[in-house]
Amino acid sequence: MDQTKNTTLSDLENAFKEVMETNPLLALHDRELNGVNYKVFANAPKTMRDLFDVIGLLNGDFPFIHENGNEHTYLEAIQKAKNLAGFLSEKGIKPGDSVGICMQNCTEWIIAYLGIAAHGATCVPLNSWWRSDELKYGVEHSELKLLFVDEKRYQYTQDLDVLQVLKTDSASEAITFNDVLQNACTDWPEENATDEDVSVLLYTSGSTGLPKGVMLTHLSVANAILGFYTLGELRGLVKGETLLAVDNAKILLNIPLFHVTGLITIFLLSTLAKRQIVIMNKWDTSDALNMIQSMKITNISGVPTQSWDLLNHPNVDEFDLSSLIDIGAGGAARPEDQVQSLHDKFNLPLTFGWGMTETCALGAINRGDEYLAKPNSSGLNVPYLTEVAVTDENWNFLNSGEVGEIVFKSPTNTIGYLKNNEETEKALKDGWLLTGDLGYIDDEGYLFIVDRKKSLIIRGGENISTLEVENALDRHANILESCVCGIDDPKFGEIVGAYIYCNADVSEEAIKEYGFDAVISEREKAQLNIDATFIGLREIKLTSAEYDWRAKEGEITGMYLIDKEGILETRDVNARFINGKPEAIESIYIMKNPEAWDRFMRFMERYGPVSYTHLTLPTILLV
Repeated sequence: MDQTKNTTLSDLENAFKEVMETNPLLALHDRELNGVNYKVFANAPKTMRDLFDVIGLLNGDFPFIHENGNEHTYLEAIQKAKNLAGFLSEKGIKPGDSVGICMQNCTEWIIAYLGIAAHGATCVPLNSWWRSDELKYGVEHSELKLLFVDEKRYQYTQDLDVLQVLKTDSASEAITFNDVLQNACTDWPEENATDEDVSVLLYTSGSTGLPKGVMLTHLSVANAILGFYTLGELRGLVKGETLLAVDNAKILLNIPLFHVTGLITIFLLSTLAKRQIVIMNKWDTSDALNMIQSMKITNISGVPTQSWDLLNHPNVDEFDLSSLIDIGAGGAARPEDQVQSLHDKFNLPLTFGWGMTETCALGAINRGDEYLAKPNSSGLNVPYLTEVAVTDENWNFLNSGEVGEIVFKSPTNTIGYLKNNEETEKALKDGWLLTGDLGYIDDEGYLFIVDRKKSLIIRGGENISTLEVENALDRHANILESCVCGIDDPKFGEIVGAYIYCNADVSEEAIKEYGFDAVISEREKAQLNIDATFIGLREIKLTSAEYDWRAKEGEITGMYLIDKEGILETRDVNARFINGKPEAIESIYIMKNPEAWDRFMRFMERYGPVSYTHLTLPTILLV
């Protein structure tokens, strides 16, 4: 193939036919699941236990986990997982019972997952950022029989009605992780799950209501892992790339393991790729650069802001990053200029992936030259195993270039949301997952995300893409991040508003002209007359921390969120300081009654959609 031409979906289809003839593990066959016919890997391991055993046979022993100088080989981790699975059986845990993990990224998290999944229980990774009420909801909703928890989370879970295993010995009355591993087991428990049983239950963010429990079967997870591996093989044939089968491969685990990306595309895919996982307990750009250099990291992925952090670190040129073969991203699109800047800076292929918790993270991937040529595209899907299409509101499948809701058909799709038939029926139709993303597919098979269906702004009957406006704003040199949303308007119903995070002073007028006028021009809708509203981060007030370069954690003592209804106040704030300035802020706002909940939700709805992991709110006062 001409390496200067874009890889097309047809190219991948032809390559897959060749792969299936030479690698029996990647051969596909038809299988009916819940009345729907799918293409699945014919020789895929049936359960996660089978997968872990097959990987041991294929790869033998290899360096698997590295955390703060401590290492486990794959077989060492598997032996501890067998001991843990035996403990679960001793406690009466049966296949299908729910067992939770709520810990910061750590070796124990990985071993706990291996043991739970291979036992046949349903693993429930709980969000480690949750606090008491949220954790209580997760424990009760999933009907946990047992919970593995670290010290920080234990302060929020110790009163819950569930048997708990504590990571260390700091609480004398609790069972500890070391206790669990005492009884050596030579094999897995006799009883196992089936491939259609739920292997893992992952909770959504809950930004529009209570978190939904996404049920993923053993078959779904195994096919997702093989799907990612297959895509690497296909790119090897078509582009001559070596992405997964790399000697001494090491990936930085800089995404929470409770997130589908951390769990599947970093952790579980690494078992098949014979890749060592280097654990970061918490993201820090300087630490990441040091680890890449010292550990000879080959792969790093994460959200776009993390690669932006690497690119813009003041001392990045002082580090030897030559071991890197890929910088990946997902979760949100990179701005076009960031794609080019990363390529120019690091001179290596970049990867962007689109997927969802509901698809086991498998979706589409854009990489290398094609990513530079089409930086706004999510890339190509895995042919045959997955299907991507675009539909209108009447379930008509649209032609290339036509915008509609993106739908995804794959054996990796969720079987539904736990105890939520209404949302399950909304999300699944004839084997297709309705993603809620709006987009189109071009003539070469590349997927383009235009917007979220629920985030579309309808101004006087005219549909306006929030993503399109954000892309225009993000090209401004002084805008680091933008979040566009609709604002209630008596005349038009909604008008366009934006939250802006800047690295320098930018006037409201300049932002309106640069961002919104650019969108109007690009879309060739001169008559649209968008009356833009700039919201932005208006004010950040600090105490002595602003001036004291020796400031330490805890000098920020409170936070106030201000809107037209008044002030929402919390004193439960933690901050991490770099050079005397707060780089990361975590706060807890407790709603003590239904009225307080309603007040808070009005605030979020008024200024949303807002990322709950970023402080992109209209007015934030830190004191």
